[in-house]
Amino acid sequence: MHNKTQKRNIGGYWINDNDTNEKLYLQKLLTKDFIYNSIFLLIFLFALSLRLYSLGDRAVHHDESLHGYFAYQMYIGNGYEHNPLMHGIFLFQLVSLSFFIFGDSEFSLRLPMALTGSLLIFLPLLIRDRLGYIGTIFASIMLAISPSILYFSRFARNDIFMLFIFLLLVISMWKYFSTKESKWLYVFSIFMAIGFITKETQYIFVAILSLFLIFMEKENIKDWLFGKVPISNFNKYGKFLLFIMILSAPMLAASISLFQKILNITLANKDTNSITPIGLPQSDGQLVALIITLLLIISSFTLSFIFYRKIFFIPFLIFLAIVFLFFTNFLSNLTGISTGIWQSLGYWIAQQDVARGGQPWYYYITLGSIYEFLPIGISMLGLSYFLIKSRYTSFLPLITIIISFVILADTQASYTGGKINSTGILFQILLYFSLLILPFTIKSSNFYKFLFFWAISSFLFYTYAGEKMPWLITNITLPFILLSSKILNDFFSKVKFSNSHLKYYIIVFFAALLSIILIWRLFTHDLGIETQQFLSIWLIFLILGFLIFILQWVSTAITKKQTLYFFLFPLLFILLIFTIRTSWILNFNNYDTPSEMMIYTQTSPHLHKVSKTINDIAIKSSDDKSIRISVDTTDAFSWPWQWYLRQYNNVSFDDHSQDINIDDVSILLLSYKNDLKSSERNNFIQKQKFPHRWWFPEKYRNIRFSDVFFTLFDKSRWDNSIDYFMYRKLEHDLGSIDSYLYIRNEYNIYD
Repeated sequence: MHNKTQKRNIGGYWINDNDTNEKLYLQKLLTKDFIYNSIFLLIFLFALSLRLYSLGDRAVHHDESLHGYFAYQMYIGNGYEHNPLMHGIFLFQLVSLSFFIFGDSEFSLRLPMALTGSLLIFLPLLIRDRLGYIGTIFASIMLAISPSILYFSRFARNDIFMLFIFLLLVISMWKYFSTKESKWLYVFSIFMAIGFITKETQYIFVAILSLFLIFMEKENIKDWLFGKVPISNFNKYGKFLLFIMILSAPMLAASISLFQKILNITLANKDTNSITPIGLPQSDGQLVALIITLLLIISSFTLSFIFYRKIFFIPFLIFLAIVFLFFTNFLSNLTGISTGIWQSLGYWIAQQDVARGGQPWYYYITLGSIYEFLPIGISMLGLSYFLIKSRYTSFLPLITIIISFVILADTQASYTGGKINSTGILFQILLYFSLLILPFTIKSSNFYKFLFFWAISSFLFYTYAGEKMPWLITNITLPFILLSSKILNDFFSKVKFSNSHLKYYIIVFFAALLSIILIWRLFTHDLGIETQQFLSIWLIFLILGFLIFILQWVSTAITKKQTLYFFLFPLLFILLIFTIRTSWILNFNNYDTPSEMMIYTQTSPHLHKVSKTINDIAIKSSDDKSIRISVDTTDAFSWPWQWYLRQYNNVSFDDHSQDINIDDVSILLLSYKNDLKSSERNNFIQKQKFPHRWWFPEKYRNIRFSDVFFTLFDKSRWDNSIDYFMYRKLEHDLGSIDSYLYIRNEYNIYD
């Protein structure tokens, strides 16, 4: 009997156990992995440098000042009590730690976000078996240069933490599906808890994951509801759905407040004038809230103990421990249990109707087309390809989507008195449902279906949500980056390179590049008048015809499919260059100037300069940090001055629309609405008038479908759009609220 040669696969290399040249193969393996890991190290260093460069230069945003000030209070020993108004407590703990290590500054305030945004680059490596080697590289590059992700990696908000958490949760879920290793359940439970203690968008992500798993397990769930199969018969998707429900159930207790009107009990207070904080229950509602929360905790505990005890029980206990310790700020604030478990969701539900920002439903479409056109564009092309490939299976939801769009675009049919009517609501439900099931109709892998579902559902959830803010687009961008990376990986895997055909590849590349330039010029440039315009257009068409002839000739040598593939390379290259350009302009040219739509009601850079002026005066005076400063509270002017003046011990925040005694005040920071009286001016010198905060001119609101349609045929609108896209030229002036800086006369010597 002959012994069979045993073979092992190591990093893509098949080697024989008895092969004397094994060392040679291992050397090749090490070389391959070294190059691959080196690429990621370079991407990481590039991402880190982009995030750390001039990190402290931008004026502190209103929200940043809140996060920084209360983290500073924690840092100096004054503690912090969780408040859902500022989302989870995790940010404050991390920033406080950053202050402890590096001192309190704008740089250290944003440093945890910058480091998290940089580490995000490595996460795709954990699922390279699904994204592919090329897809993993593309994902990391796009995470590094994404305009929105880079911007909010340099911004003291929770959003970049949430991206890191979301991606780790996705990775943990799919790694568990592949390996069945319980360690991934531990990772999932830890970051599930960290997500809840960071920001309430975790609820949306839990809903997205749960809906996907429900769709994947719908047949077994249906049979279970009718008593045909037990839960133990669920496949991996159903079991993981149960795991998510066990972990999240206690955090969903406040969802009962959606029905408080029916129950006639205040479970989530909406009255801002009430002594009860927004989102917390009142009177009888407190007892109901306590009972519901305890029942859900006990239910999760019981389910984790009964079903799959060996793998679910300990992760659930870890989840509870993290939530309890962090929301109580490590047992220093026990009321954090009620604010964390109940008010986090209760506040969000109570504020849903407020619709902060008041942005239209197409807000993220507009924002995405300006900044995230690379991943969204590739994803849309990929979706189109899969829909064509799937043929008839996607026909019904596509038709439903088209009809729903047409009906909703008809204001007379879908709206009454400016509000959506029953017809509009019906077709809105049909539209949303059809979009959600669309990924499950395409013929592709389950991982592809998940990425499509994640991208589409994220857009729908955040579009439907009352609050629409630019930082939330990062939650939409992330799945589109992963999806587009997977599409690019599969695209490049179909491209066959041959050294003998190199000249044809070069010809196709430059032919495609020239074609794109000519088409761009044809649709976006003034080609002259009368005869000149006629000749220019025909010359462009003549050149395009010649290029088509060349491509046809090339296709006879390298096939039509390969010609098409190489034709798309320049388009990808141009989109990549434009993305880098857009990201650089946003983050390093206009980072605190709201000519960028991404920048929302930004503190003007003048406050940065004024704070340094105040510091210089304080240092040169005998008062130092005890110098008497009064800040006008009109129009919420106390922020971000609370942050900038945090180290001064003689600062008052006064409503200067009322009569305020300023006899002992050395420095005044006034709203333009409350200038000094003529009798008071003699004691002060007006150093300067400056914008306190300014904002993008939101003239895109209230656009109707017909406006969009006719804009497609309006050259002036095209010209304005291109001018903004290319050069950030605005048709309207920035909005602003101004301030005055007054300094008492005797301090003028320090000018």
